Amino acid sequence: MRRLLPLIGLLLLACGRRPAAPPPGRTPGAEPAPRSVTGPVYDPVPLYQKLGLLAKGGAMPFVGSVAFFGTPTADSTHVLVAISLANASLTFAREDDRFRAGYTVRITLRDGPSVVAQAEAQESVVVTSFRETSRTDESVLFQELLTVRPGRYAFAVAVRDLGSSRGAEENVTLAVPALGSGALATPVSYARVIVRTRLEALPQVVVNPTAGATFGKDSVIPVYLEAYDSAGVDQRVLEYVVRTDDGRRISGDTVSLSRRGGLLSGVLSLPVARIGIGAMRLDVWEPGRADTVRAPLFVGFGAELPVATFDEMLNYLRWFAPPYKLQALRDSAPEARPAAWAAFVAAYASLAGANDALAEYFARLLEANFRFREEAAPGWQTDRGKVFLGLGRPDQIFEQPSRDLSQRGRTQVWEYRSQNLSLVFVDQTGFGRWRFAGSGEMDFLAAWRRRVQ
Repeated sequence: MRRLLPLIGLLLLACGRRPAAPPPGRTPGAEPAPRSVTGPVYDPVPLYQKLGLLAKGGAMPFVGSVAFFGTPTADSTHVLVAISLANASLTFAREDDRFRAGYTVRITLRDGPSVVAQAEAQESVVVTSFRETSRTDESVLFQELLTVRPGRYAFAVAVRDLGSSRGAEENVTLAVPALGSGALATPVSYARVIVRTRLEALPQVVVNPTAGATFGKDSVIPVYLEAYDSAGVDQRVLEYVVRTDDGRRISGDTVSLSRRGGLLSGVLSLPVARIGIGAMRLDVWEPGRADTVRAPLFVGFGAELPVATFDEMLNYLRWFAPPYKLQALRDSAPEARPAAWAAFVAAYASLAGANDALAEYFARLLEANFRFREEAAPGWQTDRGKVFLGLGRPDQIFEQPSRDLSQRGRTQVWEYRSQNLSLVFVDQTGFGRWRFAGSGEMDFLAAWRRRVQ
């Protein structure tokens, strides 16, 4: 009952599902307390965990999801575990004209001291260019299918890089539900799926653990649903709601599942334009029943940008648009956010309808994170990163040593000829901590205000 599906190059946003008791995706009780994301660099792990995902940071970060599917008998449940990690977390070695890295994944379910199920695999990743080895998006996917009795288990996932000593392990409590008559499987965002027509068949799903989409590129987030009913009905109507990360309603509707052989199944296509941007969750239930299944949703601006909430996403745009426009987006009610965001995007679209300005801005943001990052801040939040985002690429950059021979610092000058502007940055320590010199910050802000107005 074991299926390994390592995929290379699958473009997914980083995310997964953190199982906990009650079972992940099921809500018989109160909502978990919100957890804030703080610090100079957004740490997505608390946000993943808040939305019920497996997530681990540190030297070997990974994210994952757990989904439950029915079997022919009520005394067992399929548990589909999906783990994704970034190429940059692995140690690659050159192999002729390619680069290869290896990693191991170990999954263990325990009932007290007894091991109920365990799977361990060693996999390799092969890429054709050195640039691919440094990708920071979750481009590697590992899947494992286990079948166990319903119950509460100690659940552990350990991931290790074979080329170094780096590794990470996540331990949580996993409550595996009994999926008998009337139950619903976990909603699964997928990259590829073969619809099941009988319970005897194994789930054939290539999971998108992040349930992620890129605004302006992806039109829908597809979600696979299954329902189990012994009454022989040919159709079941389910209700669903998309909510913000703190539980406020954005949109909702109904979806019908049709009988296909021995079970009911269907695909829910969530339009990205109707849910907007940020971190969200999908709740699905059958009217009249208390059981609700759930899945995370993430809509962002690109695979290599950190996963963030709606407010944090708007913070990325602080050097793109005037503050009053961004504040209007922040103040919009959750159900009005998709329309407000669509209007914001349309206001900056080209005559051909393309979002060239936004695309260029986020391309610069990624470049800024790579070129200007410092020890205490991501590149886009440094002084040079702000200018790079707010004013674009300078016409000329030149660097010179400090004129003060008693100091080891350096001076860098950025020229913007169309604005008749020269900005000076000083690295007084010599360790790459560049700061505005003189009135540079005020000059930049004045030029930026003229540009965005």
